[in-house]
Amino acid sequence: MSYKNLINQIIEHIGGESNVQSVVHCATRLRFVLKDESKFRAEELKKLAGVLTALPSSGQYHVVIGNHVGKVYAELIKLYPNTVSNVKTMEAQKEAVADKKKNPFGLFVDTIVSIMLPMVNIMAASGILKGIVILLSAIGVLSQESGAYNIMYSISNIFYYFLPIFVGYSAAKRFKLEETIGITVGTTFFYPTLVALLQNTENIKTIFTGTMIQSNIATDFFGIPVIFNDYSTTIIPTIFATFLTAKVYNSLKGKLPAIVESFGTPLLTLTISMPISLIVIAPIANIISLFLANSVMALYNISPILISALLGGFWILLVSIGIHSAIVPIAIANFFINGYDVIFPMITAHGFVIAGIMFAVALKQTSKEQKSLAWSAGFSAWIPGVIEPALYGFILENKKLLAMASILSGIGGAVAGIFKVRLVQLAPGGIFAVPGFIEQDGSGLPTGLVVTIATIVLGTLAGFVLTLMMYKNKK
Repeated sequence: MSYKNLINQIIEHIGGESNVQSVVHCATRLRFVLKDESKFRAEELKKLAGVLTALPSSGQYHVVIGNHVGKVYAELIKLYPNTVSNVKTMEAQKEAVADKKKNPFGLFVDTIVSIMLPMVNIMAASGILKGIVILLSAIGVLSQESGAYNIMYSISNIFYYFLPIFVGYSAAKRFKLEETIGITVGTTFFYPTLVALLQNTENIKTIFTGTMIQSNIATDFFGIPVIFNDYSTTIIPTIFATFLTAKVYNSLKGKLPAIVESFGTPLLTLTISMPISLIVIAPIANIISLFLANSVMALYNISPILISALLGGFWILLVSIGIHSAIVPIAIANFFINGYDVIFPMITAHGFVIAGIMFAVALKQTSKEQKSLAWSAGFSAWIPGVIEPALYGFILENKKLLAMASILSGIGGAVAGIFKVRLVQLAPGGIFAVPGFIEQDGSGLPTGLVVTIATIVLGTLAGFVLTLMMYKNKK
């Protein structure tokens, strides 16, 4: 299917190709950074067939397309290559001006999201596979001593074991650093010799004892104490270290004689950046990671029911204005620090509630086109957990449906809080999230899994039944 006409109209209503500073996409949206923001015509964009809505958010201009946004993006950059080449060739000073339009937190979140987004699919696939393997072991289909179990479990765990490499590669692309150098940065954080320092119990000094930033000094670098933590399952230290490495690399690039440029620049870059990263950057980044994770858990522990209900209830509104992406990186960081996450369980119900609503809406439609759209939006919410088609196509324009969806989602969040449900394997939204709640080596009733399945069933039914009772199809 060709999206040429749609793309041409979108470009027209954002001020033309020359007005595009950069464009990326997420699960459902094209995200533009524009040179002249006054040329963004949101109302005209909303009228286009194929556009669900258009809105500004955190210094970007979002054009919501739907699940096929990846195909639209691929065709867009073929038709308008300068929307990409602008990013590659623009001077650093111009890029800095664009970044200043965002507040520091917004810029931080946008950076984390842009780095983690390319890994979402493999992250989700690995989480689903791990959950299934664990389930098959729990019900006796696979023995943990069998070759099949160990091979499949290893495959499901490869992404998480080598996480810093993936993060280093993606961060290098984001910061315009050679990808192989980014991979080297990531690998440093779980290189066996360095990790072995954690097991050196001789002459270890502990600082900040009893606090959340307690750290061990196991070695030194020319007399400078080195705080070395386990960075093998963290993302922020690798991102910060890659950012520093990119700055060093780009400042050195082109400064050496041509005869040694090819290897001399990487040599000096790693020699300068990696000791600084290990001694200064990584420990600071680790403190930030711990602070985020511990802050989430401290807030959660105040009242798991209340916090879960509030986030669950307001999540749909957060998605509607595009600021939900600020919470997702915190949830991912929380998972890698603690080994589980409590944020995603809070919002599990919303997609299934919306799916139930859309199934009922579809039954009440008289127009074949609207009926088809409603069914499609419902399955999009139920299966992959993408709610934007339903949200912008039907729910936001109906206050009763929006209020009902938010209330039911809040109730689902409260239930997750009551049972303190944890996501133990990273998985995507929708029905594919179920394997993420299968605990390894668990005993007794798998509470999180049972509660999640009940949430799926009851959330879908509640949304469906209540919508049948209260929704009237208006032309």
